Amino acid sequence: MKEKLQTEHAPKPTGPYSQGVKMDGLIFVSGQDGVHPDGKTAGESIELQTRACLTNIENILKEAGAGLEDIVHMTCHLADLSKENVRAFNQAYAAYFENVDIMPARITVGSVLMETDVEITALAYKK
Repeated sequence: MKEKLQTEHAPKPTGPYSQGVKMDGLIFVSGQDGVHPDGKTAGESIELQTRACLTNIENILKEAGAGLEDIVHMTCHLADLSKENVRAFNQAYAAYFENVDIMPARITVGSVLMETDVEITALAYKK
């Protein structure tokens, strides 16, 4: 059975989609931009926006009874794929997974539809 995930600890969807969906142990988290739950941009830096994305993802996963350690794959969209920007992104990203034994698989691509510099989506598994 498909279950909608919704928390006030992440931004409300800006379109016709759910924050997340859980089904048969799979948890799909919609793309989270670099904004706080109130919709305000988390700052100008890629580090601050990355932290906001991952905190939002973490809060949506909590609604499903899961955590960052349950993520199996992430797709990361960056507006700027310069070495300096990717390095700063990776540093902020890595800090969220310091206590995770197996890092999620990941792809990073260059494109962001919203007004932020980063958007991250996640796929997790929690039986």
